[in-house]
Amino acid sequence: MPNPRFPVALGWRDALLFPIATPDGRRDVLVGGLAVIFLLPVGWILNLGARLDVVQRLYVGDAPYFRGFRPWRRTFRRGCISAATIFSYLSPSLTLSALGWLAYAREWGMTAVVALALAAALAFVLGVFTLPGCMTVYACEGDASVLRHPRQAFRRALAHRRVYLEAWAISLAAVALSTLGLLALGVGFVFTSVWAWEVVGYAFTVAMYLPAEQA
Repeated sequence: MPNPRFPVALGWRDALLFPIATPDGRRDVLVGGLAVIFLLPVGWILNLGARLDVVQRLYVGDAPYFRGFRPWRRTFRRGCISAATIFSYLSPSLTLSALGWLAYAREWGMTAVVALALAAALAFVLGVFTLPGCMTVYACEGDASVLRHPRQAFRRALAHRRVYLEAWAISLAAVALSTLGLLALGVGFVFTSVWAWEVVGYAFTVAMYLPAEQA
């Protein structure tokens, strides 16, 4: 493990507090939320890239982990890679869903509609399950080939399946909690979403890089 201070276990408290435990982290949540509000869609892309940078620094122990999205060009470039990867992993499900709608509209028969709907759902589940692992490996190791060959990350996720599923549980809980931001005139959801996705990045980084005997 390159970072001797890397977490030895995946804990719910550590994950949920990670983005806001330091002044740097709290500042980045604020900056990230403002970027989404005033710089869409660029702000969203910058947040994607910043999350990759943060987990890479966590992995190698390069503190401080939160640096206000600097350097901006690198952060934006990595955010573009992240956005393209998300789209490509979900595109099979989107394509199958479109075909299912077409089958329904053209009255090709319910068998075709149901088959396409099930295929779309399966493609979505596989894409969503594999995506965090691929993005984490790319973020931490800088190896973009894993994005083109997701089976590598999928096998690693299966090898760490207990803690990987725990990372999913933490991530879903964080996303659910982020909806409380809607109570702050709706706009609060932008900032709680930035917090939630930093929690997601932390959870999957720890899950993917714990020693096998602990995973």
